[in-house]
Amino acid sequence: MVSSGRHPKKPIAAAIKALDADLFTTEEVHKGHRWGVVTCNVCGDTVSVWSTPKVPENNAAAIARFAKTHTEKH
Repeated sequence: MVSSGRHPKKPIAAAIKALDADLFTTEEVHKGHRWGVVTCNVCGDTVSVWSTPKVPENNAAAIARFAKTHTEKH
């Protein structure tokens, strides 16, 4: 069993852990195949975090790209 607040796939959990807590908020929203949402605290943009992606590394890379784009923008 995975504890609350931790993603079951290691690459995605590492990508979420690497986010800057001042700029991003991670919220668990178990709805369908979605595990949660990462929100930019400055502009309000979001990216979905999937619970069981076919390739977890791709979803982790999408989270990292989202963070990089929003860190450079703000």
